[in-house]
Amino acid sequence: MNIKKRIIRFPRFNYIRVIYLCIFALSLLSVTAEARLELLVFRPVTEFITNNKELIVEGIVRFPEVQRVAVSINTPSGVSELGSLEESLQSLVVDMGSSHSITALLLWPVFENELSLGPRLVNLAFSENGRTFSNRGVLNSTSGMGQEYGEARAEFGEVIKARFVQIDMLDGWQTGRIGIQEVGFLDTNGELLKARIRNMAIALDLDENGESFFLMTTLLKEGENDIAISAIALDPVAGTEDIEEEVESVIVTYIPEVVIEEESLILSDGYKAELNIPAGALMSEIKKISILPLNPDQIQWMSYSDNLRIARNTTPVVAYEVRVSAETPFPTTAKASLERQPPALAVDGNDEYPSTWMTTISSLPVWLKIDLREPHSVGEVIITARVEDGTSYGPNRLTVLVSLDDVDYDEAGVCDECNDKETEIVLSTTPTARYVQIVIEDGKQGNNIQINEVEFRDDEGAKIVSYVPMKSTILARPAELTILYDDSDLSAAGVRKEDNLAIFSWNESMQEWGMVGGEVDLLNNWLSVNLNYLSTFAIFEAVPLVDEVRWSYNPFSPNGDGIADMTTISISLNPESGNQTKVEIFDYNGRLVRTLVHEQTSSGRVSIAWDGKDENGDPVGIGLYIYQVVVGKEVRNGILAVAR
Repeated sequence: MNIKKRIIRFPRFNYIRVIYLCIFALSLLSVTAEARLELLVFRPVTEFITNNKELIVEGIVRFPEVQRVAVSINTPSGVSELGSLEESLQSLVVDMGSSHSITALLLWPVFENELSLGPRLVNLAFSENGRTFSNRGVLNSTSGMGQEYGEARAEFGEVIKARFVQIDMLDGWQTGRIGIQEVGFLDTNGELLKARIRNMAIALDLDENGESFFLMTTLLKEGENDIAISAIALDPVAGTEDIEEEVESVIVTYIPEVVIEEESLILSDGYKAELNIPAGALMSEIKKISILPLNPDQIQWMSYSDNLRIARNTTPVVAYEVRVSAETPFPTTAKASLERQPPALAVDGNDEYPSTWMTTISSLPVWLKIDLREPHSVGEVIITARVEDGTSYGPNRLTVLVSLDDVDYDEAGVCDECNDKETEIVLSTTPTARYVQIVIEDGKQGNNIQINEVEFRDDEGAKIVSYVPMKSTILARPAELTILYDDSDLSAAGVRKEDNLAIFSWNESMQEWGMVGGEVDLLNNWLSVNLNYLSTFAIFEAVPLVDEVRWSYNPFSPNGDGIADMTTISISLNPESGNQTKVEIFDYNGRLVRTLVHEQTSSGRVSIAWDGKDENGDPVGIGLYIYQVVVGKEVRNGILAVAR
């Protein structure tokens, strides 16, 4: 994938946000005659490209005329942890993948203090296309208390054929919050059908100012995602019944794996960070880069309190963690395998099949067990057998078992007559599993089973891949990191001098923050820096090594008349710097003219005289010269004029 244009534009983001905040602040001071629902999304704020499957959305909703509102978001690839929502769940739209005849709704409630937070009353509507829904009406739902697996149920009393179901939570078993972990349905055979969440809405109680903050997460699908965030009043009063729903939207492009070809790639979180990766910068095994914002309050104070390069009594302004992961094979075991054909190599995601799992001479059935490292919704298992000279050594008959804990396994799919080369086994129930066991009961060549590859796809058809975090990542070519900040970030961090902001990186082995530097753009409120490695980064107010640079005469005239024949540079240093100090003079073509000093400095002030002569002792010509002061990694430069 070649992506050339810059997707996120920070100046546009900054101005829009400032304008929105100004409008929002003014609205707090005025009472309008017309009721108005306001939705302000802080994150994401513009189109961007991401390598992160999980998208975080946050903002503020305001409507002083009501007490409760619902905020909804579409979920292109579902929700990772529905049960972790702190807010009360208001409604869901779920998708079973295809049309089914169903008889009951199954819910797995969140339990808190051994009490069910599931809904007591639900309103259901059904659809075949996900756009037009027919209302079924209100149904009672059990609490799930005392049931196996904590399962709650709402019986339809009839058979309903649908693919999409809208579930509105009307009332809960507990006051204040409704929470569920998963949704499913029963078909006419009593089989469980899992459903993917396509839209989620939460209920928010507004404070005394008629506003509430919200934070929601959604999973992205591969390619372009049109994310729509909307808000609507739940308890409109007289005069507000016809208030239209407020909707904000943003386009997010999700790429599952980093592919560096001939063009650079710009990744972002759509908020305050952007990483520009040039072609050829990454090792080939690196496939995923996650840019994750960190709450500055969660960075331990002891990690920077004694750092001499960080201003006293200040805290991090903005922080980001850049996680880099490599694609690796799934851990795999087998009942039988040849000594030089370990089964882990059979599940490596490599289309070229560099390895083959072969069974030893052992009785059937034989099995292959794969650890997916974390739970996934498994929709399909693809087995590629070895075929040589027209002879297939693949399985003929097999069963797929799945488990979350590697203890209790459930049958999820069977193949009674597998293909010679590639066999696709669709798991109709789309189970959530971490462990998959393939039990081979019969082979094309008896017990001589030879498999080149096993792949897994989720219920969206996306390939399930194993990513392992890398402890350190060195880049072959420097990448550019840009981090945005705003006035509230500066205020919270106690920053006194914005000009001294710098980017620091966390050194895990040294357990300290090291100054990277960066160029501060005071107009657009961002810092940019070139990096040859990826780590955790934070903006701090830095303590400059060089406080002041001043020449006694500028211009000066080394002509021997006794007036300004010499000039002296005075450098005020941070007394705790203890760094090498170097002062050099260059001509306007960048050629070195004279090195005035290059030594270790421990005092707080350095004074060095220049008589206007070069390294050979010859007088320099009249004109402009560039001076450069280097203390540690800090550089100051300017213009010095020589006259006669």
